[in-house]
Amino acid sequence: MDRFDDSTGKNKNADTKVRNIALVTVFVVGLCIGVVLAERVYIQRGGKLPKPKFLMTHHDSLARSTEETGSPSRSNLVTIQAANKLSSYSDSSPPRNELERQLRLVAPSKEVMVAVANKNVNWDGMLATFCAGLKAAGIQNHLIVALDQETKSWADQNGFNAYLMDLAIVKAQAGTGDNHAVSAMKFGILRQFVELGWAVLLSDVDIAVLQNPFESLYRDSDVEGMSDGFDERGAYGAIDGFDDPTMGWARYAQYYKHFNLNSGLFYLLANDRTLSLLVRLETRLTKTAYWDQTAYNEEIFFLSHGDYKSPQVTVRVMEIDKFMNSKRLFKIVRHLPAGDQPPKPITVHVNYHPDKHERMKAVVKYYTEGIKTALDAFPGGSEKGSR
Repeated sequence: MDRFDDSTGKNKNADTKVRNIALVTVFVVGLCIGVVLAERVYIQRGGKLPKPKFLMTHHDSLARSTEETGSPSRSNLVTIQAANKLSSYSDSSPPRNELERQLRLVAPSKEVMVAVANKNVNWDGMLATFCAGLKAAGIQNHLIVALDQETKSWADQNGFNAYLMDLAIVKAQAGTGDNHAVSAMKFGILRQFVELGWAVLLSDVDIAVLQNPFESLYRDSDVEGMSDGFDERGAYGAIDGFDDPTMGWARYAQYYKHFNLNSGLFYLLANDRTLSLLVRLETRLTKTAYWDQTAYNEEIFFLSHGDYKSPQVTVRVMEIDKFMNSKRLFKIVRHLPAGDQPPKPITVHVNYHPDKHERMKAVVKYYTEGIKTALDAFPGGSEKGSR
């Protein structure tokens, strides 16, 4: 049979199929071209793509409107709604409260170093040692938040900026010890600063201040905090392995680990994410007896999952040889040959040792006065003879 014979209708059906495919192809191509052209016309006429939410910094946080970020649903938190929003406010307007009036005087650059103190931290002179470091380092934008009149009067008499917040320890923290109870209050205190638009460098008073920390901050993350880690892997993070022989081929897995951030030294930008973080922490610690440092790290690092949404703050770890903890100094750095020791740190936090004030004074002698034997009398740990 001639191959062009169409007596069976097969060639006709084939031709129809080819035409249909061609028509569909032309339609799809035309549709794509139309979408592209329409998008170009839209853009040319001023159309804009939606901007990501909350791409903001301390410098622009007062100049934009805010949107809802969502709220956590963890059982030990209350629902947080509009309370965690920064409001726009002009610097040319009158101060909203007495705290803002004082902040405009002592920290016009809108970042301030804050220490929370009561009379218990000055009975042996530790607050005085801390404040002497502020003065020597030339940190004028500081504020001592005094929890009692006695501390406020001491600061005034000695020429240090102070603001009185006569706050009572909340019932949930009663019995946890004065230091922990006071420390748990700081997040609610800092919330008041961030709400007003001030970035805050929070410092405990068991810290030897040796240089001006504002000169060494990066300010590229919501939270910039000191680590309890005493080496690079522990402080900055490392991938570690997990072995389960019962899994056979899949026996090995990996996970990420690092030491906790210390809740006694950190810098917060003033934006909605840091405000949300502070509101969550204030809420938790007014309702539950909990160590503030554990809560601080949980809120920062626990991942969003299910119907739980974290504050989603960005984090930078302070360099361990600039913002040093006392374990790194007393267990590692001081034993290095003089030529191998890092330069003088910005601060040394005596967080790993109970004899805080004595070690603070020795640190100042070692780094500021150049007395290289000043640390020799102290063991590496808190146990005698430890290196």
